[in-house]
Amino acid sequence: MLAMAAETGERALRSKTSVHEAVRVRPLLREEIGPLARAIDEQSEPQILNRWREQEMGYRELMVADLDGALVGTVSLSETERPPNALHLFALEVGPAWRNKGVGAAIVEYVVDEARRRGRARVYLEVRIDNRARRLYHRLGFRRVGPAFANAYWLFHADGSRERIEEPSYRMVRRVTSDSSR
Repeated sequence: MLAMAAETGERALRSKTSVHEAVRVRPLLREEIGPLARAIDEQSEPQILNRWREQEMGYRELMVADLDGALVGTVSLSETERPPNALHLFALEVGPAWRNKGVGAAIVEYVVDEARRRGRARVYLEVRIDNRARRLYHRLGFRRVGPAFANAYWLFHADGSRERIEEPSYRMVRRVTSDSSR
């Protein structure tokens, strides 16, 4: 029984690794806004459209995770000087069917590699204090800095309304080195 459980775990790990390696992160195309909103499921099309507008205004770069042509996740990034010489990773979301399969890790590693390509010294993010993704970020080399704070943003609904959301969050940072080590 124990050997069978170990074999099943090894197969799951191999599967997770192959998904992780197959994920391609690239800029979102305008015509993919609707399909991405449906793939993410928890975000409305107006929310993704607002992110697109913010990208057009230079506030973010809106990326999509693609797995064999299927949109499986998204992330935004922005170069900042506060903290100095950093790349901000934010609005990372993975579609429900693709969670716990290596997609989130692939997206985060893409952002860290992008920071390295751009000569940035660190990547930082904010994460809700009760978000289980904190374990993923920690495993990938991010460390919490400072006390919890209220992270605020606007949530745009499908009916055209919006609401201000404030969530208790932590800031996490990862130093970026010139090689692939942490």
